[in-house]
Amino acid sequence: MTMVETQIGVERAAGVAALRLTGLTKSYPGPPPIDAIAGVDLEVARGEMFGLLGPNGAGKSTTVGVCTTRIRPTSGEVELLGLDVVGEPGRVKRHLGVVTQANTLDRSLTLWENLYYHCRYFGSRARPARQRADELLERFRLADRASSFPEQISGGMAQRLQVARAIAHRPQLLFLDEPTAGLDPQSRLALWELVEELRRDGLTVVLTTHYMEEADQLCDRVAIIDHGQVLVCDTPEVLKARHGA
Repeated sequence: MTMVETQIGVERAAGVAALRLTGLTKSYPGPPPIDAIAGVDLEVARGEMFGLLGPNGAGKSTTVGVCTTRIRPTSGEVELLGLDVVGEPGRVKRHLGVVTQANTLDRSLTLWENLYYHCRYFGSRARPARQRADELLERFRLADRASSFPEQISGGMAQRLQVARAIAHRPQLLFLDEPTAGLDPQSRLALWELVEELRRDGLTVVLTTHYMEEADQLCDRVAIIDHGQVLVCDTPEVLKARHGA
């Protein structure tokens, strides 16, 4: 058993959760009305790498949208580190990082500036922000492209930069929404390595994916979701043994 797995077990026993979803629903008016999330109950322990696995349209991105304050739920509750996501969105945002499916890098800024100004936005002074930008470019193997603009780098590099920016303000919980969608196999493996480094650092990560091998490789536990409902939730090993997949 790894140190992260031991810590997860201790925190579950103590009732501590990084993320807790209770009776979560999100409906959109019709015709016909659509239940994007249809009563989801989940709990993610601190330090856990948790996966939401399911096909496109299953409700994964909507769930992440609610957890990251971008979408208001129809009913239910979401607590992030004990904070009410709906009632305290400003405080919640300081503790989370988000990488969405779309490329949201500022195209008018260099790679270094994307990181620097993100740190400044979150209240860092100029010198620590410069140091953090330098550190992250080195860690994510982008230092030689520091003065390049987002349109001048590959999709894999852009995704690595988005992950670096998402953790630049040192959040406690990171959401990765389909982070490897559209990447070539080599870029996907490189991103997996970086995500596993974050996992070893003890960062709590919630990953959405429709790649079974990605969930199997990276996640401590996986919830399989479809039509806005959680079908099963357990470790990849247990799920494979139980369902023969």
